[in-house]
Amino acid sequence: MPEANISFNKRAYPRVPAHIPVSFLVMKEHKELKDVRELIEKTKTVQSIDASLGGMKLEGNPDLEKGDILTIKLTIPTKSAPISAFAEVAWINAGGVGVRFLTMREDDLKALDLFLQSIPPAE
Repeated sequence: MPEANISFNKRAYPRVPAHIPVSFLVMKEHKELKDVRELIEKTKTVQSIDASLGGMKLEGNPDLEKGDILTIKLTIPTKSAPISAFAEVAWINAGGVGVRFLTMREDDLKALDLFLQSIPPAE
């Protein structure tokens, strides 16, 4: 009987190395905001390490917990306005934070898809 090597990828979308500026705010913090200045102070900015249509890995270890819901904005060079989305923290480890996109406007999803297709996959 011939040998079979089975490869299983649990991600629905392939990730590519993408260094995208990302700003985010944890949703529970919205209740605590008093003014615009505080909104700016609580909004964090990081860089993605890789990305797909399903989510992304963020650099570092920002003060987040698994299950946190975030409002995020992605700045890609092929779109003049930032892409807005809601995301959930899926995992946290020493290498970064994984977030899963929950909702994104259709035109933002298409723009992100085109941008990610322009990046060669990691080898």
